[in-house]
Amino acid sequence: MTGLSASRLRAAIADLAAWSAHPTRSLAIFAAGAIIGLAAAGVSLFTAKGAAVRVVPPEDVALVNQRPILLSDFNAQLQAQYATPLDQISPAERRATLNDMIREELFVQRGLELDMPASDPDVRSALVAAVEQQVAANVTARKLSEADLRTWYEAHKDSYASEGTLALHDLVFARPPASPPQALSAARAAGAALTAGRPLAAVMAAFGLRESGRVNGEEFYFAARIHLGERLFGVARTLIDGAVTPPLQDADGVHILVMIHNAPPVPQAFDDAEARVELDAAKATRDHVAAAELAYLKDKADILITPGLR
Repeated sequence: MTGLSASRLRAAIADLAAWSAHPTRSLAIFAAGAIIGLAAAGVSLFTAKGAAVRVVPPEDVALVNQRPILLSDFNAQLQAQYATPLDQISPAERRATLNDMIREELFVQRGLELDMPASDPDVRSALVAAVEQQVAANVTARKLSEADLRTWYEAHKDSYASEGTLALHDLVFARPPASPPQALSAARAAGAALTAGRPLAAVMAAFGLRESGRVNGEEFYFAARIHLGERLFGVARTLIDGAVTPPLQDADGVHILVMIHNAPPVPQAFDDAEARVELDAAKATRDHVAAAELAYLKDKADILITPGLR
């Protein structure tokens, strides 16, 4: 049986060879092979990724110049627009929403053709904001560990405290003495009188002093820092109630500070400040990532700057 099958197979092969040896038949075989190859290539071309297709993929609701309108975006737009469960939105409402989304996509594509992102300020701002959000996305999604937060808290502990307040007199000469040495001498004498307990009004009258006007009653530390300036505030924040400073030279003359009441900031424990710590640490991380991204973009960019602004 096996021998018979083998002999028949050999006979069939011989017959096929004899048939294909004819020139016309050979040409037909080659032509058929070429057609099959072209058909296969065509299928591959029109089904390859990125090729134009005439069928809407299941994850989309439409293709506009081969740009998809996602089904997820369409559903989100329906819910935002009608505030109704999806199964209760009518076909007409669905078509209206889809038409609006197609219109938007067409206008966006036209705007890109006109290079509006490079010229329209609002579009440029939106693109910058979108890139910034993309850069910060990973940082925003990652929750900092408690160890990270405690490390940040310890490094910035001064930022997590109640706001201090102070009330003081900032005294200057109504009519400055003739020379700086005379001003310093008079200020020392006035300070000594105040330290000895002499009434403020009497000392001011005797030495020709007045309030500078820089401070007004009780002020928060941040306000006092602005009003007094760094030099005078740096001294004022260290004073206890009733303390009188030696003469302090500033740009507008000699000052004497008389502390009425100083309530320094009270540090917050980590547990009380944790929410603020998390916000501040996350922002610092985002800023660091954004700075690194900007440095990378600058490094790979070809930037030419006019000589006068280099």
